[in-house]
Amino acid sequence: MDLLMNNICRVLTIISALILMGCSDNSKSINSQQEPNPKVAQNTSGASIDSEVLTGVQVAPGLDQKTLIAPLKDAYNRINPIEDGWESEAFSESATKILKSMAKKMVNPEKIKTDTFNVFFDNKTEPKLEINPKIISEVFRDEDFLIRSGDVDSCDIIQNPNLSFKAFLSTFSSSTNLQTGIKLYKVSINGDKVTSDVKLQVSGLSTNGVKQINCDLICQWTPQIKSPLLKSIKLKKYEESTRLSEKGLTLFSDFTDSVMSGNDSYNQQILSSTDYWRSRIPSNLGLDVVANHGLAIGDVNGDGLEDIYICQQGGLPNLLYIQNENGTLIDHTSSSGADWLEYCSSALIIDIDNDGDRDLVIGQDFKLLFMENDGTGSFVLSFGTSSHAQTFSLSASDFDLDGLIDIYACGYNPSANRSRSGALGEPIPYHDAQNGGPNMLLRNKGNWDFEDVTAKVGLDHNNNRFSFASAWEDFDNDGDLDLYVANDYGRNNLYRNSSGEFADVAGEMGVEDMSAGMSASWGDFNRDGYMDLYVSNMFSAAGNRITFQRQFKPSATSQMKAQYQRHARGNTLFQGTKEGEFQDVSIEQEVTMGRWAWGSRFVDLNNDGWEDLIVANGFITTDDTGDL
Repeated sequence: MDLLMNNICRVLTIISALILMGCSDNSKSINSQQEPNPKVAQNTSGASIDSEVLTGVQVAPGLDQKTLIAPLKDAYNRINPIEDGWESEAFSESATKILKSMAKKMVNPEKIKTDTFNVFFDNKTEPKLEINPKIISEVFRDEDFLIRSGDVDSCDIIQNPNLSFKAFLSTFSSSTNLQTGIKLYKVSINGDKVTSDVKLQVSGLSTNGVKQINCDLICQWTPQIKSPLLKSIKLKKYEESTRLSEKGLTLFSDFTDSVMSGNDSYNQQILSSTDYWRSRIPSNLGLDVVANHGLAIGDVNGDGLEDIYICQQGGLPNLLYIQNENGTLIDHTSSSGADWLEYCSSALIIDIDNDGDRDLVIGQDFKLLFMENDGTGSFVLSFGTSSHAQTFSLSASDFDLDGLIDIYACGYNPSANRSRSGALGEPIPYHDAQNGGPNMLLRNKGNWDFEDVTAKVGLDHNNNRFSFASAWEDFDNDGDLDLYVANDYGRNNLYRNSSGEFADVAGEMGVEDMSAGMSASWGDFNRDGYMDLYVSNMFSAAGNRITFQRQFKPSATSQMKAQYQRHARGNTLFQGTKEGEFQDVSIEQEVTMGRWAWGSRFVDLNNDGWEDLIVANGFITTDDTGDL
């Protein structure tokens, strides 16, 4: 994903150059109207002048050249989707503006008037709305949640948009504003028939508690690309989730400030944004706008309470917080010996030397640091080694069953001397990149000595991806831990462990999951005794639209197009079977939509014995472009 940001920066540089060129042309035009001939400044002071001084706006040599070189011309044409031959994207941009305006009108149902939504519909035809299912069935209920599903075939046709949307929102309380989100993710243009697939989410207070409605809609539009209007809306899927009010309005409460605000490091460092620090810390210290920084949780001082170690941006110290008995945290960084200022992305709090206390392993840019704990939360560096790539995450297991914890490091960006990139430095090929940084397995030999056994145990096979995360699990129930690796820009790895020797079986097991892999979690979601696997990827609205258009990679094979389409689909749930294989049940279980999903975990949120899923998603905090 860092490479994605680099590409964006390069494209913005090209666009900036084009804008400057446009500014120069405008300046020339203005100058030619007001001052056709640049004036020579007169010497009124009596001082000698060695050369003439020109006044007015001057055009730099070459800026009056109207013909762009091929790369710039290509980049300029791609700014406009119509010029670039992508009418579907031009339509999507126009239609999205209408849909977002509609979503804003839903925020306060009380303000919906008799003509509120009329402006969004074609007045030359009778609108048709089928969005209110008459049959809504309960599919799950416990003391915390009520889940209901609507029968989309039970919707009556309503020709008044205002009445239809008012009925759609009628179960929400009128005393509070609603939260709405809408996303257009598929487009079909077939002559005058233009349709789009849309996801709509509405949440707010209801009489039973906090409710969220998730639905998929099929919208039909007039064929105007720049100014489309709606003709009909039909429900494709409808689901309600209600947090029952007897248990409180929310399942979780944010108590970060209450447990951390007593620390200067929290108030002066953590609460300040990346943009704040970018204006104060040199970038060569490792400050990165895409902050791939993790944390580790574990008891470092033996008091039975979990503590937190936080990896920060380069130029800011990593932080160690010790938990007090009342649940608050106190900054223990200065006496921890682990206040590294270099760019650190990942850490583990684990017992490396089997002495009963938790030690610390840190992924620091292109290095791995192993720090020994004295039992009080103070650490000393006992082992360090270079990695073959910029480490993005760490995982631990005893892969060879010798009683010592071993470390696996996921590499993302390769070192400069190993890098092989495309024209703009992107992974190649984009959907199945094989020019990433290699991962590393370090075997614990005891006495704070580690050996790189990556090649020796077979983990060098397919070890050229952009790896984000790894997860260990004995999926084949043979007594040793196997390894799944989630890779960005392409297919993942499943290394089967056979007595300490690994083989990549992801292809034959059907779990390569060619996408933008960013995390993996094992769990038995259906309680059949066989481990299942959930992988976080990216749901891309733009990708779902573009990859299904006829003009997308016209010379590519159908297999390659399917791979690109899969890349944009979203998260994946693989169900383990008694035959030792996996089945992709993502669509049936409706778990693909995780947005830009950085991390996910199986966890029993409501203590009912069934594992649920939680997904952390999002990107840079700014205005929503509609693609995240």
